[in-house]
Amino acid sequence: MALAEWASIRTRRQQLLAVSEAMQAVDSSLTDAQRSELALYRQAVREVPQDTGDPYKIEWPELPTFLK
Repeated sequence: MALAEWASIRTRRQQLLAVSEAMQAVDSSLTDAQRSELALYRQAVREVPQDTGDPYKIEWPELPTFLK
């Protein structure tokens, strides 16, 4: 059961990274501060599986405010 959860978590992680990568690549109107915030968010998303040993207690990083 945990293996299926980890697979689901990795899938969600990849989706979040894809969306934020598209923002990073397409929107050249981002300020330096926004680019920095986006980079920190992407790093936090990439680290999700390593940050916890329990797939039922995942704390997803909060989306940067300018993307909400």
